[in-house]
Amino acid sequence: LSSPLHLTTMADVELKKAFTELKTKTTETATRIRAVDSQIEQCKNKGKHAELTYAEIRSAPSETKLYESVGRMFVLETQDTILEQLKDRATKSREQIQKLEEQKVYLSKNLKESENALRELVESKKSAVKAS
Repeated sequence: LSSPLHLTTMADVELKKAFTELKTKTTETATRIRAVDSQIEQCKNKGKHAELTYAEIRSAPSETKLYESVGRMFVLETQDTILEQLKDRATKSREQIQKLEEQKVYLSKNLKESENALRELVESKKSAVKAS
């Protein structure tokens, strides 16, 4: 059971398993980074929309009737109420972007660590093959 050939085969199986796991982790992390990038873009668009709408409503005369969409109906609101809601949306979008950027940094570190571990695994396999 402890022949050199048997030990080499076991090492190859373990190496392949580790390689597969690292490759899967790397792929999953890269996918999650793309998803976070997409979420960041959506938040930026929402924030920009709120800011542009805020600027337009602010420049409108104060007696302008403003309606807020609530489900399938519209409710008459004051200009101050609408402006406050838009300001809140823009602020929440900026906060969400900040959180997502932090998550992206964390995921990027994980991706680099996985890639480095994968590289080390390949190098150790190459050196083991050369030594044989």
